[in-house]
Amino acid sequence: MTVSENPMFLRQRLRDRLKRAREAAALTQQQVADRFSWSPSKVIRIENGKIGVSITDAMALAEAYALSPDAREELVELARAARRPPWFAPYRGVMTPALEAYIAYEESATIVRAFERNVMPGLVQTEEYARSLLQTIEEDRPEAAEHRIELRIRRQQILSSQQAEFFFILDESVLRRTIGSSEIMRQQCETLLRVSELPNVTVYYVPFTAGAYPFFRTPYQVFTFEDGDPVAYLETTDGEFLLYEHVAGGGRRDPADYLDAFLQVERSGIALPLTEDVLLGDFAD
Repeated sequence: MTVSENPMFLRQRLRDRLKRAREAAALTQQQVADRFSWSPSKVIRIENGKIGVSITDAMALAEAYALSPDAREELVELARAARRPPWFAPYRGVMTPALEAYIAYEESATIVRAFERNVMPGLVQTEEYARSLLQTIEEDRPEAAEHRIELRIRRQQILSSQQAEFFFILDESVLRRTIGSSEIMRQQCETLLRVSELPNVTVYYVPFTAGAYPFFRTPYQVFTFEDGDPVAYLETTDGEFLLYEHVAGGGRRDPADYLDAFLQVERSGIALPLTEDVLLGDFAD
């Protein structure tokens, strides 16, 4: 799956292009609204991504902004592609809006960095490991657990696409905590070792002897892109995600803080490369 196929990412790109095109045409949002007898709020909601853009509206806006024929065609095709259902549409019954946004960022990033302190990252979990984990979380909804497992396995296709680089840092507790059974853990560790050998994947672990280190109490992911600020996600206790985008003057941590923490741990020498002995030593005959 390529970045261009992700409708959520396409909607974001369409929104940005429409805003830049309006500004290049020296038009205010009020002037655009007046031209089409829209409410000003419609233009605002189009540009902040609160509502989608129909093909008809995209064509009208392209004409209003005096775009070249090629630029008009590209904008309209972008609007058309952004309205297609994403591949994960069948799983929306077990997804939150935050998870949908998470997957869109995961698929459109050029570099994905993930820190885990308790369990294997979802992108490397085996089906058996994921089932053991999710059946505990969704013990009252076994069907929902199965759908979430299918979704998680589908997401893993991105690793082999090599469209992005992936860096994982795992606390040693991830490797030592038995999820399911010893046999499930052995298979999981073998899978993790194979994944770590992919050319676009790097996996480190932080041993118990390292003690405390930056931001080690909360699992987090940082997505970086060719253009734009990084985005950080923090996992809650039930496995959902909280988005941290860059907010100038905001009172909370910035995604750059999590990126800096990840790089500090990666480069300080306390994060060590995975080896077969580290992963499979406990399962040796």
